[in-house]
Amino acid sequence: MSVMTSQRHTTGHSATRPTNAPGRGRCTTIAVASFFVMFLISTMMRCTGILFLSWQNAFDASAVQTGGISSIVTSTVFLGSALSGVVCNRFGYRFTCILGGFLTSFAMFMTPWASNLIHMYTLAFFTGLGISLCYMAATVAVADYFRKYYAQVSGICMAGSSTFMVVSPPLFHLLLDAYGWRGTMLVAAAMCANLCVAGALYRSLHGSKVDDCNPNRDERLSEGQNTHQQVQVRSDVHKLKRLSLVGFLKGVFSAFKLELMLKSYRFSLLCLTCVELQMIYSCSVIFLVPRAQISGIDELKASFLLSMFGFGSLGARLSSGFFVTRKTPVEALCTCSFVLCCVGLLCSQAETYESFAASACIVGMCVGATTAWNNILLRKLVGLRHLASGQAIMLLFSGVGNLIGPIVAGLAYDSTGAFSTVFYVLAGLGAAAALQMLLMPLLRRIESGIDEERETPNN
Repeated sequence: MSVMTSQRHTTGHSATRPTNAPGRGRCTTIAVASFFVMFLISTMMRCTGILFLSWQNAFDASAVQTGGISSIVTSTVFLGSALSGVVCNRFGYRFTCILGGFLTSFAMFMTPWASNLIHMYTLAFFTGLGISLCYMAATVAVADYFRKYYAQVSGICMAGSSTFMVVSPPLFHLLLDAYGWRGTMLVAAAMCANLCVAGALYRSLHGSKVDDCNPNRDERLSEGQNTHQQVQVRSDVHKLKRLSLVGFLKGVFSAFKLELMLKSYRFSLLCLTCVELQMIYSCSVIFLVPRAQISGIDELKASFLLSMFGFGSLGARLSSGFFVTRKTPVEALCTCSFVLCCVGLLCSQAETYESFAASACIVGMCVGATTAWNNILLRKLVGLRHLASGQAIMLLFSGVGNLIGPIVAGLAYDSTGAFSTVFYVLAGLGAAAALQMLLMPLLRRIESGIDEERETPNN
């Protein structure tokens, strides 16, 4: 009798559980793999500053020419997100991560044989494209597997890049002293080859994105073979569409899902705040250390400000998900983070080492937390089905901010000759972003968003 009762309980439990619900072991594997993907893709993005002088001496280049290597990598990571979103939608995040890992590791492996800056620029482009593919795959995989604990897991996975920011300076200095910059790049390429291993651990919950897995494909092919005239008519129509500029633009608009920005005003506003956030991040990292040196701070002590920035970002990303509750919406958290970022940027105006250290920690915390919270808000606004496309659009805007940020800051410095003006401008950007986040509840009243999800009792 007890056996029959237990069987009924087991049957009832399995009936209520989704057939494609992942187990805890599988979810843990996805989380760990995504953390290491974020850790490894930071290899080339963070080591460019450490290898800057080595590259400059090896190729006898100017600072602007050498800095172009880092700019190409970073810009391609963001601007290549449009292609990454299309690949992820079409083939799934497993294939996307493996492809990105191969491109990244192969490009870095070929770097020691580069004989001029043109070769370095080309390899930097493919490295950035591979990083973009891996980043897209990791973010979509985490969102696919986690519902209830998505905020916490997303923050922990995003902390992978901050972790590398903390450990990369001593690691690459050690490799540089032992093997030179060429040997260092070979070791870094071997490290990035593990991106393919991490990608192989991914497994989509919804099957393959490729049309070959569609069970109705054979039926459509047989019907097409039996109706040759209909196929000819369709091909003629497609040719006319290809000749039409309007049809081409509509195809591009549909392929990159740009209609998401028209359907959700809050998503468009989120993309605008991403531009401002990346401007603050890129300019703070570039100008904080030289400003400290000009203020009379020792060069070695000034370099530790970047490590403080990394520690602040790491702690914020690890703990960011635990602040998101039903009583504290993510929009309010982002608003508070931008306000705190303004305070941190203004702290540097005291021009003491303590104020610079406080500014680095506070800005690092705000940037790290806001980056993690933006992913949570993105999924809330566009839904899981459009997450890859939404992530691609958001990264495109982030790339714009990363490009124009140093230019705007450089113009501010050239016009006044003072670094204080740069940080006043950055503080103004943070205040503007905080005010824009306050518009989120108002925009919600006039548009319902796209596939806005509610938390479900899943992992």
